[in-house]
Amino acid sequence: MGVIQWFQENVFSNTLMMVFLIAVIGYLVGSIKICGLELGTAGILLVALVFGHFGVEIPDLVRELGLICFVTSVGFIAGPKFFRNFKSNAASYILLGILVIAAGALVCVAVIKVFGIPTDISVGMMTGALTSTPGLAAALEATGSDAASVGYGIAYPFGVVGVVLFVQLVPKFLKTDMAAERARFEAAQNVGDDALKKKEKLFIVDEMGLCSFALAIVLGIILAKIVIPLPGGAEFSLGTSGGPLIAGSSQRK
Repeated sequence: MGVIQWFQENVFSNTLMMVFLIAVIGYLVGSIKICGLELGTAGILLVALVFGHFGVEIPDLVRELGLICFVTSVGFIAGPKFFRNFKSNAASYILLGILVIAAGALVCVAVIKVFGIPTDISVGMMTGALTSTPGLAAALEATGSDAASVGYGIAYPFGVVGVVLFVQLVPKFLKTDMAAERARFEAAQNVGDDALKKKEKLFIVDEMGLCSFALAIVLGIILAKIVIPLPGGAEFSLGTSGGPLIAGSSQRK
């Protein structure tokens, strides 16, 4: 048995092996710094696109599990601080969110009308350009087509590289001391956390948080299954991205 054949039978055909191999290589690629700039975890997606090009496929269950764990983690990390900040500047956040989504939606409609690109691919491209993985999940549910993933894969590298470069370059152009800004932000957040802890009695189930994490996922999936009927026969649900995100956001460390 040749080396290539052995790899095909024992490595490339093993789903778990491929998932973690892509993660390892992606992290290594993302950690490469060029002129002080790096891709970070976005390197994993770029590596995954290369593997996918050569025929590596991952089951839908793995994709959904990864998405649910991702959005729940985001909820745990950003949830409590987000809601505190949201209360102080809600109007700006809402307006900014509406503008970003509206601009993306209008461009998506224009692409469909002008270039005749199929709707499922175009919607996937919109979520990729906005680097919104939860948006991809919503697009897959709405279109019922895996072609949305293709559009996402086409646009995401350009969207993520643009965002990564923009976020890292703007402070350099503005000559902003990011270390001082982070210290100031963390100090303000710590004051809020201390005040919150004085008002609440925390019940710790386990130190590592696996129990509360799993509970948030269970509650999130339950929320995702709730369907709200809308006028005209339409329906609304949070989906596998919105449900776990909200459930994770409601948890406190």
